[in-house]
This record gives sequence, C-alpha cells and structure tokens, in this order.
Amino acid sequence: MRLMAGDIALFPHGHVHVLASHECVAPAPLTRAFVEQVLARRTILPIRHGGTGQPVKLLCGFFAIDKWGGDHLVRGLPAVLSARIGTDAGRGLLAAVARHSIQARVTGGPGSDALVCKLSEILFVDALRQFILNGDAAVPGWLAGLRDPAISRALALVHARPKDAWDVRSLASACAMSRSTFVTRFTAVVGSPPMKYLARWRLTLAARDLSDANITVMQVADRYGYGSEAAFTRAFRSAFDVPPATFRRARGHVTINPPTDQ
Repeated sequence: MRLMAGDIALFPHGHVHVLASHECVAPAPLTRAFVEQVLARRTILPIRHGGTGQPVKLLCGFFAIDKWGGDHLVRGLPAVLSARIGTDAGRGLLAAVARHSIQARVTGGPGSDALVCKLSEILFVDALRQFILNGDAAVPGWLAGLRDPAISRALALVHARPKDAWDVRSLASACAMSRSTFVTRFTAVVGSPPMKYLARWRLTLAARDLSDANITVMQVADRYGYGSEAAFTRAFRSAFDVPPATFRRARGHVTINPPTDQ
C-alpha cells in the first residue's frame, strides 16, 4: 500500500507490518525493549533516520478500545484500513485541526493530551466512514451492513432498542422484505443470522453493564429483554463460560473471552 501526504493507515487486528520509503529497503524491526520504553514514557518519542531522500514526517500511535465493544467493532474490518485527510474542502478543517493538535502535543501545555485524544477519536471515526462509503471489498460484519440500506435499518433498530422483542418477522417487516430474503441477505452481509446477532449484541451490552456495581444482575437481565434472571444467566454462561455473578466479581482481573456466535 502506497501512502501519500495526509494518509492514515490503521491495523485494526494488530498485524505485523513493514513501513519503508521503498520496497528494496531492509526493515529494522522495533525491539520489545524499545516498545516498552515508548509505552512507559506515555509521550511522543522522536525516531530519526538519516537518508538522502525527501524528508518525511510520520506520526504513529495506537488505540485502546473497550474489550467488550472492541471485538464487535473490529470484527468487520480488513487487515489494513486506510483513510485520507485534507484532500478536499470538506476535510480541510480536519487537516488543520490535526496539525494544531499534534503541534500542541509536541510542545506541551494545558489540554494538549485531551486534544490528541479527541483528535484520535475523530480520525478513527472518519476512517470508518470512508471505509463504509468507499471500500471496495465488503468484509462481513455490522460495518458492511451499514452500506446496505435495508440491513442498515435493521441494525439501527437492534442497536437503538436491544430490549424490544425483535423477531425475524418484525425486523423483515421494518426493512420491507420477506422473512426468507431478509435472513439470507442479513447473514451474507453481516456474517451471522439476525437473531444470533441480536443475542450477541445484547450479551455484549450486558457484559459492559455488569461492571457497574450499582445495578443488579436482574436489572441487567430486564434491561436486555430477558424474562428472568435464570434465563439471562443461562444465556450469559453459554456465551462467556461463566455466570454473570462470577463475571462481575472478576471485573477485568481475569481473562474472559468475548461472546461467540455459537
């Protein structure tokens, strides 16, 4: 992939990659000790390489995404996600904000950390928007579903009202499609049947809410449409391999896999 001025390259799944001025250059791998040094400093650490070519400035960083929502988000993304800022009038402001925020972070001062954090979120969302609008190959997932007007409607309803008693009939009707056509199309675009997707989405939200000590397991169950605490516990245990009470006690201190589509 060739990157030009104003381009952003994201690696949603953390793939190993090589960044070089041209293909014939032998890469110099970053050592684990160097990466740990960068993370420990929590600040911009300049890396300079002398060469005879045109000077280039690159800014590298990473995103930390909530473990329960993150798996759901990146599942439908390709190995490399590219975006471009500052290439048209609509993004001129974004490019100016990016330059200002980065400069503020380099020079320091009040609010510089907050500026870069918010800028990172904006750039990430804009990259997702460009992928949805301009991507050539649709990787199955909810992001791919946003490109399909009918499936996008179903996803919007499920995401906005997860507690509602959705079934194939009601979702297909909302999308003005027959049930069989809706199920076939939803499964092909999103990568799982609509009811399985709904169950997974509810449990992902429930796992997030269980970190709040001020809400009971029964309240979480009711929030996402489970008729009883027992029914919620069975579904949660099936997805996470532990009951919700155990999950809550762990509160991130043990590794628990995100829900599967099984």
